Amino acid sequence: MKKHLLKWFILFGLIFFGSEGYAEYSNPTLKVLLFKSSSPVLVKSANQLSVKEFDLYRDENIQIRIKPASSNKINFNNRLLVKGSLVISSGGIIEITKQVGNFSRRYKGSIEFKPYRGGMYIINHIPIESYLEGVLNAEISTDWPIEVVKAQSVISRTYALHKREKRVEAAWHLSSGHFDQVYNGADISDQRGRFAIRKTRGIVVTHNKKLAQTFYHSNCGGMTEDPGNIWKSKLPYLKIKSVPFGQDDPRYYWKTTISDKAMKRILRKGGISVKNLKDVYISQRTLSKRAFELVLVGDSIKKMTAYDFRKQAGYQKIQSLLFNIIRVPGGYYFEGKGNGHGVGLSQWSAREMAQSGYNYKEILNFFYSGIKLSRYWN
Repeated sequence: MKKHLLKWFILFGLIFFGSEGYAEYSNPTLKVLLFKSSSPVLVKSANQLSVKEFDLYRDENIQIRIKPASSNKINFNNRLLVKGSLVISSGGIIEITKQVGNFSRRYKGSIEFKPYRGGMYIINHIPIESYLEGVLNAEISTDWPIEVVKAQSVISRTYALHKREKRVEAAWHLSSGHFDQVYNGADISDQRGRFAIRKTRGIVVTHNKKLAQTFYHSNCGGMTEDPGNIWKSKLPYLKIKSVPFGQDDPRYYWKTTISDKAMKRILRKGGISVKNLKDVYISQRTLSKRAFELVLVGDSIKKMTAYDFRKQAGYQKIQSLLFNIIRVPGGYYFEGKGNGHGVGLSQWSAREMAQSGYNYKEILNFFYSGIKLSRYWN
């Protein structure tokens, strides 16, 4: 009897007073910008579609055609105009197809069509735990060891919720592309991903009781980077660190050549013009050995940040800033290591750590210094 009463007393305390480990988690809704379009979009579902603005319900497998009508109106099935946003929901998954371009993808949650001058924004409103199902196989592979899939679940959840807090009143919290984190909807969800999400449900990375900015990238090339060297934002939990993992990545070492003509084009894109360009060399490196500043030698001498150079050359062409430049006949030869900006968690390194027996908590504490794993409180 006493044990029974004690059990209920503990449960009562958890419900009414909460605790960091057992606090109720609401699975908050994210608003994710999928894309924008000036052309019609088709919407359908195997389940019933609900159009909130009209309080209308469509039969199963009925297709709805949506297109922008003006800066503040949406055209619905070529016959009705909706002022402001139009929201479509379903009891299941919603399929969106662009009538122009080869794009068709399925999403959980509801879809908002928000007009602007010249087109409309298509925004997915979705609980974050469902959102993560559309992220994991876009950012890594859920075939990787389950502990690294869990780690990715935690940092992707934290990243998205941090964006949500910063943009709480905005039309959307984050986008579905590489500028935030890649989100491809319901089609890439699988059992292993859902398992990792469920096992880490609501868990986020915090520092001083605030959400951390959990930057991550493909491969650090053996050394992580300080974000202050790239984005001028110093964060105490993101430090330069030697990482003895990740060389299983087939793209760990890379090389490429840029012709003289292509180099001039890259510089012009960056707003720099040097007549009779003769040489390009690295004048400054960061403490992580990454290129920081380039000197361009011609009839005049000019400088360009290595970060801007990589952006203009293309992230696939120059995989990272851990590179050397060699002048060769007709151009410049680059050889480097790693893939990505190098800040935060290195995915291929985390994969090797998981293969070596590290659990997801150990992986996260390795890449983010002085952090705490907590259940999200809002």
